[in-house]
Amino acid sequence: MKRILLLATALVAFVLVACSGREDIVVEYNVDEKSDYLPEVSAPDTLLTVEDSEVASDAIIDLVEDDPIFTMQPLPPHIIQLIDGSSFHPEAPFGHDFLTYLTISHWDFEGNHKQGHMIVAEEIGREVLEIFEEIFHAGFPIERMRLIDFYNALDYYSMADNNSAAFNFRTIAGTNTLSRHAFGMAIDINPIQNPYIRGDTIWPAAGIEYIDRENVRTGMITRGCPVYTAFTSRGWIWGGNWTSPRDYHHFERR
Repeated sequence: MKRILLLATALVAFVLVACSGREDIVVEYNVDEKSDYLPEVSAPDTLLTVEDSEVASDAIIDLVEDDPIFTMQPLPPHIIQLIDGSSFHPEAPFGHDFLTYLTISHWDFEGNHKQGHMIVAEEIGREVLEIFEEIFHAGFPIERMRLIDFYNALDYYSMADNNSAAFNFRTIAGTNTLSRHAFGMAIDINPIQNPYIRGDTIWPAAGIEYIDRENVRTGMITRGCPVYTAFTSRGWIWGGNWTSPRDYHHFERR
């Protein structure tokens, strides 16, 4: 609990994922450098829960649905209340109307039909729905899809819970440069099966079981798989194609 409180008091959410960002936009507040120390967690159990917040509701709960759902809408008032001061900050050079709230059907690792949610930039909302509808019909599993606010907008805890998420107004770790996630233009999928690797550093820690990319298992993203094809065929960049770091769970739009 002490570790979580220390992280929560940082000026910017503690970020343990690095990715390309908008080089032309710089923010003035400080960020922590990456640390070689990673908290020993598998999934958070002391962060946001339904009981803690009346506005949490469907934003953080996987619901089983009979029929696939792929919809977008302006951020509802209860979602604005949820993200303000969490994944959305006053420093953002845009308002809430820059973003859109998506409801997305997906298969979990047990083959159950689930309903998840993401926030992305409004301009790419329809495209993102098309991508996930393609992934859904291909039968590719996504373990969990919740707003990062469920994890107090702390990326490491979201990754450790194998959560797939998008918008989070934050910088690239160790810099003052805004990440593509800050603009709702990046999406992370199944981080445990698709870890961030830079030298001997692996995030999340459980991703060590998946550094052998030739041994393809459930939830892994590889060149030519339905996730890779759905994103890259529409011009998205895959972090797994980078030389260093290799960010296998990360896709971004330019």
